[in-house]
Amino acid sequence: GYRMLDTRERLKAQTIKLADSNCWVWQSQVSNSGYGRIMLRDEDGGMHRQSAHRASYISFIGPLPAGKKVVQTCGNRLCINPDHLELQDL
Repeated sequence: GYRMLDTRERLKAQTIKLADSNCWVWQSQVSNSGYGRIMLRDEDGGMHRQSAHRASYISFIGPLPAGKKVVQTCGNRLCINPDHLELQDL
């Protein structure tokens, strides 16, 4: 739907794409742990903070299964390129 497309566009608009690594490097808010952060609207209209790489996984790839976390295969905590994201057990 429209909302998912909007999230994808917002995510992509807040990155710089690196030619050498193809990383999409997050340029907006960063958490204390060094990961990108984004504010998203809930179904009920409220807002919640989400890590940018998780938001990228969910909007480009699909729902996050229970007991899994999203990690960057490139090792760059600010990268949100869906091609660089994979699931690992918590």
